[in-house]
Amino acid sequence: MMVVDFTTAPPPTVVDGLVAVPVHVEGLRAHVRLDGSTSTARVDVTMMYVVGPTPGSPIFDLRQEVDRCWLDDRLIEPDLVRPRDVGEGLFGSIRVLQAVQAAGSSHTLRFQYRMATPRSQLDGTYPPALEWYAGPRLRWSFGMADLYAGRYLEAWLPSNLQFDQFPIELTIRIAGTAVPHTVISNGTVVAIDDNAWSVQFPPWFTSMSPMLEVRAADAVERACVTVQLRSSSVVVVVWKLVTDPTSLAEQLELIAMLLAGNETSFGAYPGDRFVCFLHGASGGMEYALGATTSVSALRHEVLHSWFARGLSPASQADAWWDEAFTRLNDNTSDRVQHFDYRERAVELCSRRPFQRRTAPNSYTDGCRFFLGVAATLGADRLRVLMRELHESRFRTTVSTPYLESHLITRSGDVTLVDAFHRFVYGFDDPTPSPRLWFRNTVDHDYFDVWTGAHCDSPDLWITHTNDAGRSHQSPRPCADNWLHARVRNHRTGGDCRHFVVTFAVAGANGHPFCYPDDFFPCIATAVGFQLAPGSSQVVSARWPADAVPTGGGKLSLLAAVHSRRCHPSEWSHVWNQVSLVQKNLT
Repeated sequence: MMVVDFTTAPPPTVVDGLVAVPVHVEGLRAHVRLDGSTSTARVDVTMMYVVGPTPGSPIFDLRQEVDRCWLDDRLIEPDLVRPRDVGEGLFGSIRVLQAVQAAGSSHTLRFQYRMATPRSQLDGTYPPALEWYAGPRLRWSFGMADLYAGRYLEAWLPSNLQFDQFPIELTIRIAGTAVPHTVISNGTVVAIDDNAWSVQFPPWFTSMSPMLEVRAADAVERACVTVQLRSSSVVVVVWKLVTDPTSLAEQLELIAMLLAGNETSFGAYPGDRFVCFLHGASGGMEYALGATTSVSALRHEVLHSWFARGLSPASQADAWWDEAFTRLNDNTSDRVQHFDYRERAVELCSRRPFQRRTAPNSYTDGCRFFLGVAATLGADRLRVLMRELHESRFRTTVSTPYLESHLITRSGDVTLVDAFHRFVYGFDDPTPSPRLWFRNTVDHDYFDVWTGAHCDSPDLWITHTNDAGRSHQSPRPCADNWLHARVRNHRTGGDCRHFVVTFAVAGANGHPFCYPDDFFPCIATAVGFQLAPGSSQVVSARWPADAVPTGGGKLSLLAAVHSRRCHPSEWSHVWNQVSLVQKNLT
């Protein structure tokens, strides 16, 4: 069963007086009938979903004009699911169901509509297409794109935003023509009749994953080969237009080489097939286990099966990192370029929950960011950490804060906090600096030198579930635990737009714990945002089961808070540095 992480979903948001809330799509069942005699396409699709942890009006998207709609088998007016403006400009709308539904409740929405060119941003070299030619012959291309709004699954079928993963059952029937057609897809395609197919997409796919091309069979040709990688066998299928002189054999050989090289660098391939359609246009587009591409973009698109669709961005605001890291590796990943904090602040991750376009500077400024990380950690070390990220989050989604946490936790280099602050989130240096701190006791009030107790901070605790419960629980061995820290910004400090808490567990060694030696390596990291003077915020991180000690002995949970240009001083202790905190454990 797919575990849904609503922490990366849009938060409950008031839209036109409705409290718009995220849902988990449990599945789509779609029937598409295409008729060559009338040059039409009709869709009957049902979306099964569960409302998230907050009651309200469910959000989803669809860029087609709905004719009829049913909510839980009850006919409703299509106006009740109309698109609504969420402040993202032209083509940036979402649909909100005008009904309040309980948290955790299950429902269905069924739609019928005449499918046409989607009401999406149709720029780019290979836009979505639904076209009939003499014969009659059909061309239906999903035509997904990152840089243009409404260009994922929602262009054709009702869909969720990118944080969600769900299966799709698609039935395609073409009538009114004697011309045989073929389906090119990264799903499992089964012919069920002449010009009729069932296409199944797996439950780990997101709205960015499904690839579909329907063409007249005599307009395309294919070649395939089975590639034996270290971890598995992968069937590689390459398609092209019959008018394209490209050698399929050469492209099969190139893809096999790229798959093997990427597996060596970044771990197991996330599937058992790679389906490629050479479309004859410039550029390319990644899909899970496949791509539609030009020959020149093939290297870039194959690596996206690891970073972009094998490991997917959790939102459009997070989509910068897969383009940035893939661009870094297009030619060589051994280049480095140190960060220069005299350069302007750069926004790659806006953190806007309804952003619908990938930041266009992902390829340039994003690549520059990873060059800076490579200079900080070493190019080889960066590759190892990105491989670990792929292997630990295989077939899941990853947010920018998670990427930041992973790099800091695994490297122990807290200068990356400064780099993310300025060159990813686009924040200028704070003036005045925030004054972040923890309490050692309930009556502690921001003193750097503290003479009272310091081993049982009320601002640091552990729970067995991810509910940020206020009561501390002794850690459970052989199970995940959750670490929580309440970070405070003193009223005399400046606004803190971004901060990071590192957690460590240390055993008694007969000496007071000292920063940084006893605070690293850390076992987890948590990222926080927007902490105003005089306020506090709880951040949480998972303590993985395999990192929890199973034996006895005296242990202490240690935490440190970091922000741009504000890190604990070296060789400091909990009692003389308010940005450090300790809790002894049982």
